Amino acid sequence: MSENPNKQGRRRPWVRFEREHAGVTVHMDWYHNDRGQQVLAVEDDASRRVFDMIEVDRSSAGQSVDLLASVRDNLDAPVPVLEVITDHGSEFINPRQDIRPCLDHDFEGYLHDNDIKHTLCTVGRPQSNGKIERFFQTYDKHRWRFGTLDEFLTFYNEERPHMSLDWDDLETPAAAFDRLVPSPVDDFDDPLATEVSADE
Repeated sequence: MSENPNKQGRRRPWVRFEREHAGVTVHMDWYHNDRGQQVLAVEDDASRRVFDMIEVDRSSAGQSVDLLASVRDNLDAPVPVLEVITDHGSEFINPRQDIRPCLDHDFEGYLHDNDIKHTLCTVGRPQSNGKIERFFQTYDKHRWRFGTLDEFLTFYNEERPHMSLDWDDLETPAAAFDRLVPSPVDDFDDPLATEVSADE
């Protein structure tokens, strides 16, 4: 029996999933801004809160490690960051080695040593890291209005409602984090197993 020609080449529709609880999974990415700086951000998957970011002259794996380590050390949540989603940039992986993790690479080695799952975006599927790419669009649009990066982050996290959150209540990423962060008494078998469809 021949295959139905109408099924050939059909792509499954993209469904956006996110973690049920805040603080468990983060997205990281480097971005080149219009002032010639390299910008690195760490964004929570569930709440869209950006925990921290830097603007520097050059990107590196070491800076990726330093920022993530700082976020983990200062994050007020009962469950630590357990998963990091990145692209295949050299700041996050050794592109010359296919076997993961490459323990000689600063970032891959840090994740391995701290039992953090490293999820790489699917090549050719920009949606898989679309949340942080959308954040950088907001960064481009509003960063110039603020004298410091801290002022911009306060605006983004605490003042500006996010359309992907509870829009009826004009929820901000900071408010969503407070709502979605697990309670210290919550019993988790595997926090990475709890995932919800954000398109329902």
